[in-house]
Amino acid sequence: MTDLFLQDKPKREQLLDWIKQKHYVKTHEVMEWGLKNYHIRADRDCRDLQTEGKIRRLTKEEVLMRWGNLKEGVWEIC
Repeated sequence: MTDLFLQDKPKREQLLDWIKQKHYVKTHEVMEWGLKNYHIRADRDCRDLQTEGKIRRLTKEEVLMRWGNLKEGVWEIC
């Protein structure tokens, strides 16, 4: 079943809404979301959203404190 209301919203805004829902997302989750929603540039959109100040990437120290020795980036909503 397809939600017709989501069709009008750009994929980038859908991605931002999804990140707001989860609060913290790992890079592999962003890529997985992009695959499920037919959006190849999901990881690039995260970087663009970071430059706009809507989300931020956690530092290595913050990731180490929360998840241990994680080898990927983590995004958080601002």
